[in-house]
Amino acid sequence: MAATATELFRDLSLLLSVAVVSHFLIRRFRQPTIIGEIGVGIVLGPTVVGAFGVTLFDQTLLESFAALGAIVLLFLVGLESDFRSVYTRKNFVVALGGVMLPLVLGFTVAYVMVPAAGPGPNGTPFTMAAFVGAAMVATSTAIAAAILLELGLMKERIAQTIMGAAVVDDILGLLVLSIVVGSSRPGGVDVVGVALLPASAVAFVGGAILFGTYFFSPIVVRLQDAGARLGMRHGGFSVAMAITFMYAFVADLIGLSAIVGAFLAGSMFASTPLREEFEEGARFLGAVFTPIFFISMGLLVNLGESAKVPQFFAFALVLIAVAIVAKLAGCAIPARLTKMTVRESIAVGWGMTPRGEVGLIVALTALTAGIIEEGLFSVIVLVMIVVSILPTPFFKRALEWVAAERAKADAQTLAPETSGPD
Repeated sequence: MAATATELFRDLSLLLSVAVVSHFLIRRFRQPTIIGEIGVGIVLGPTVVGAFGVTLFDQTLLESFAALGAIVLLFLVGLESDFRSVYTRKNFVVALGGVMLPLVLGFTVAYVMVPAAGPGPNGTPFTMAAFVGAAMVATSTAIAAAILLELGLMKERIAQTIMGAAVVDDILGLLVLSIVVGSSRPGGVDVVGVALLPASAVAFVGGAILFGTYFFSPIVVRLQDAGARLGMRHGGFSVAMAITFMYAFVADLIGLSAIVGAFLAGSMFASTPLREEFEEGARFLGAVFTPIFFISMGLLVNLGESAKVPQFFAFALVLIAVAIVAKLAGCAIPARLTKMTVRESIAVGWGMTPRGEVGLIVALTALTAGIIEEGLFSVIVLVMIVVSILPTPFFKRALEWVAAERAKADAQTLAPETSGPD
């Protein structure tokens, strides 16, 4: 017990210290803080520090902290969202385009380029390529959300499109993953299992919305009022976080990403009078745990394993280009067809480009199932990290263009009203 507590204190101290240092450094270049956090993770992980035989962090503790960071972040994002503006036909169209094109192109590139050392003992070139394609599908809600929150744009239409499409994207990604997992089994595709998992996900989202809006939300508001009269200021927030973890648990239990459950939990309180108070509490929690989530992504990269097969690097470069272009085009074109402006459509495409945690889950599933080898796993993780870092400056710039476009349109609208007759 004492050794575990010692490791806990050591890891928290080091992680939070290096996170703050990375924030100061990256801010000098006017970039989002998550770039510094992921970069620190790469340096402290097996690629650099680990190459000298040094392991800085307890993996089990790190995974727990990272999971808490992702859940708190998505709870905070949910507080900024409105169900009615998130789950729309437009968001589904954008998500569908962002699933199909990366899936097809990712599968094709992997099937053609991955050398014989890529598939694992239980894999074939087909199933290996299918997992690579599946890893290209799902958007990292956390990364897009962190940038939108940082720029204060979470209430804008473009943010609602990105967040709503990302949640739908995750459900569609679950469908793709379930098909790929089913097809990789000796008996072929399990039709019942393939149908049951996505159906459970859709049922969970619908049930979470209904129960949250008409049952949990009113109860939490009443508990907060009752607690305030007794001098308990944070009773409602504590119950809200308990519901958040319960939603995350159920989402993870049915095979959906736990952060989707956290997002839904936050959304149920967005229209209550407690929203601002909950935001304040979640931001303090996020200041501790969210940086650890992004640092942990960098810690997963191990370029030493990939270097053993030189062909992997050519594949990685092509896959990075495919991952970015496919997601950008696959989401921006449908967004434009739904009558968003050109700049808004491009911003949506860049916002949907980061993969992050969901792509890592797919890659880890393939590794543990013996479908891919560790070298190819490291390549996929590297690609996930790069396509999470590389688009962030472009996404930020695109959002600034959208804001400038909006300001110009507002100025033109006000001009006739403020100008008088000659």
